[in-house]
Amino acid sequence: MKLKYISIKNISKRKEKIDVYDIKVKDNHNFYANDILVHNCHNFCTPRLREYIEYPFKYRLGLSATLERMDNAHYEIMELFNFNVFKYTPIEALRDGVLNPFNFTNIGVEMDPTDYEKYEILTQEFNLILQMGGGFKRMMNTNHPSKPQMLAKMNERKQFVLNYETKFDVVGQICSLHTEDKIIIFNEYNEQTNKVYWALLEAGLKSRIMHSGLSATKRDETLTDFKNDKFNILCASKVLDEGYNLPKIDTAIIMSGNSTAKQTIQRMGRVLRKKDKMSSLYQIYVRRTMEEEYANERANLFKNLSNEYTEIEY
Repeated sequence: MKLKYISIKNISKRKEKIDVYDIKVKDNHNFYANDILVHNCHNFCTPRLREYIEYPFKYRLGLSATLERMDNAHYEIMELFNFNVFKYTPIEALRDGVLNPFNFTNIGVEMDPTDYEKYEILTQEFNLILQMGGGFKRMMNTNHPSKPQMLAKMNERKQFVLNYETKFDVVGQICSLHTEDKIIIFNEYNEQTNKVYWALLEAGLKSRIMHSGLSATKRDETLTDFKNDKFNILCASKVLDEGYNLPKIDTAIIMSGNSTAKQTIQRMGRVLRKKDKMSSLYQIYVRRTMEEEYANERANLFKNLSNEYTEIEY
């Protein structure tokens, strides 16, 4: 096994020097120290990375906030640990005071009739392509000639919903209620993150952007300024879902996300670090659209965990 490592010369509360291996996966840092993997073991399912975790260390401990993977490769990881899995649920963490208590507000935005008619037309066009192609799974698993058309129509409908103007108005109102808080706004795509930035600026609220379109140097600079209170609103895409060491965040706003429980739990953890006041978590979605199903799944999880749950139709 070929590992490039840097010897750590100064470690607090320790006298001896140890070797630490930092394996970076999509901006996530995964550390080996003293024969123990200490972070994000769910990233070690690829053939290239498995050689590191399969190395015959004397001890092996894998930590992950979200072990389960959509490709079921987490079973391979579990096998390396002889299926010795110890789970600590969010409910237990809240009960034990490890996670901060929070209030959750679920905001459903209603499209006006004209916009909803456009959404219905996009849905009908998308469903017609699926019907002619034999269904979504068949088209995705083959080189069907209508596959590009299907993907384009699906993306058009998704972008129409994710970038619905009223959602950005709601975000501005929420941020105006939390001017003294550190706020993070989660989106799914860079384009939407950029749009949030400009919408907030027009509302007189200063924020900064954090997504994969920025250089690593710029991302590090932005996080440093955020930690040093040079601004209080961070607009982010999926790049901050896991792996980064963020400061204590008071308020999180989910404007869009995927259907995985993994992403939901990772994002929830960003705002639930212990602090002296209640955390606030918001979700904004467009009602009666493809976005509502995912929003309901997230809301059901938060409803069972939150200190106070509020439903708002906007």
